[in-house]
Amino acid sequence: MLLAVNVGNSRIQLGFFENDRCVLRFQFKIATDINKTSDEYLSLIKALVREQNVSGEPVTASVLSSVVPQLTPVFCDTLLRLTESRPVLVGPGVKTGFPIKTDIPSELGTDMVANASAVLNSDEIKGSAGKASVIVDMGTVTTVSAINRFGEYIGCSLFPGVQISLDALHGRTAQLPNVALSTPPRAIGRNSQESVRSGVILGNAMMLDGFVERFAREMKTSPDKMNLFITGEFAKSMTGICRHEFVLDEDMTLKGLYYIYRNTVSASSN
Repeated sequence: MLLAVNVGNSRIQLGFFENDRCVLRFQFKIATDINKTSDEYLSLIKALVREQNVSGEPVTASVLSSVVPQLTPVFCDTLLRLTESRPVLVGPGVKTGFPIKTDIPSELGTDMVANASAVLNSDEIKGSAGKASVIVDMGTVTTVSAINRFGEYIGCSLFPGVQISLDALHGRTAQLPNVALSTPPRAIGRNSQESVRSGVILGNAMMLDGFVERFAREMKTSPDKMNLFITGEFAKSMTGICRHEFVLDEDMTLKGLYYIYRNTVSASSN
């Protein structure tokens, strides 16, 4: 099996794929902890694999995306010990399979690179050649990425994620409550909790709709002629309240890592 690992600021995703096709056999998430050692992560991953890998199929290769620099070498060592081969590390020089047309490509988060890889290999894109795409990833940070009609990654927008916004309102004010995530019943809140949910949840939905429309104008197209995708921890809560319709794929980043791995292996064998 191929192990795809996405080390994020709050969560670490691990997905196990069939080696020869993009079929996700099982996956799990663990909390990001910069204080954990390679030994600790290896022990934890092995225990979770034993619990879920009913076939007992060995993990023979891996691919790693990390936006937490302190954990990148830790996970490189963990994956080397787990698979007995060095992981494909997403970063400068890796074969993504598509052009990155930003001013400084090395600044781009590797999870955003993986998302673009998943979208450009998706059935929706293959069936609609010549359309621009917008990719939203709602995690610790919300990212909105633009891919033009030529399949080039041309840029993005970043803003604080849903949980950061909720935590900031509670932590930086004297009277606003700590609010659990749920869709508000109305825009005009009738109490403090409803008002916070309205501002954060509906506010994020309005921002996403606004970015779709602004991105469309800048790419000289219209929202109805674009492919719209969304992923991340808070993505599902947005799909029913945005004006524009997004394709929800909660495994997008892991799938993108699979495609980057296959592309890298194919390029190195030629």
